[in-house]
This record gives sequence, C-alpha cells and structure tokens, in this order.
Amino acid sequence: MSGYNVTQIGAVDAWTGKEFVEGELGTANVGISINATEPGGESPFWHSHARIEEVYLVLEGTGEIAIGDDIVPLQAGTLVRVAPGSMLALRCLPDSPAPMKWICMRAGADSLADIGNDATLDSDRPFPWNA
Repeated sequence: MSGYNVTQIGAVDAWTGKEFVEGELGTANVGISINATEPGGESPFWHSHARIEEVYLVLEGTGEIAIGDDIVPLQAGTLVRVAPGSMLALRCLPDSPAPMKWICMRAGADSLADIGNDATLDSDRPFPWNA
C-alpha cells in the first residue's frame, strides 16, 4: 500500500462525542473530526481559526450553527463553509428527532486557487473491477 491510507470510523449511528481522525488517517493538510451532538447539546464555547478554513457536513439530525451574528439552520445534507477568522458555535435542536451527526473538515496550507487544477487524467487506463 502506497500513496493512500485507510481507516474505519464506524457506522454513523455508533458515533458519540467528538473524535479527531486525521492522526489515524495520516493526513498532512486536512483535519477531520466526526461528531455527534445529542438533542439540546451545544458547543462548549465559540471558536475561530486564524488561518484554517472549515467545512461542516451534516449527516443526520437538526440544529443550528451561529457564525458571528448569523444563525444558519442545519439538517441532513447541509454543507457550511466557515472562513478563517469567523467565530462560530453550533447546537443540536432540543426537538431534533435524532442526535446531530456531522463531519468537520479543516484545511490550511496553499489555497486551491493558488494550486490550480493539478489533476492528472488517464481515460485509457482500465478500472480494476472491470478486469
């Protein structure tokens, strides 16, 4: 195995609390946490990052994220980008039908715009599952 790492984070319905998984995955430029917030639960504090951009992806449950003075509703399928320097906190609504399960992805380093499209395409190579 080279050029990639694989880890198992378990089924979404088994997630509890917050777990940072970038160490297990061995990422160098992306931080990832898997999270479960019970109905009525909320962030223990506001936070922001000076140089890190965050993306939140809600998988189940309902909640809200406060970004500065704005409150954004959250539900399964909501994707929120938070810019560096933005103070935020989130909560799972007390009447959420289930704990809010969500993934937070954090990245810094060079911007994608600075990197540009660095993809290499190979449309002639067969897929191994078609062999």
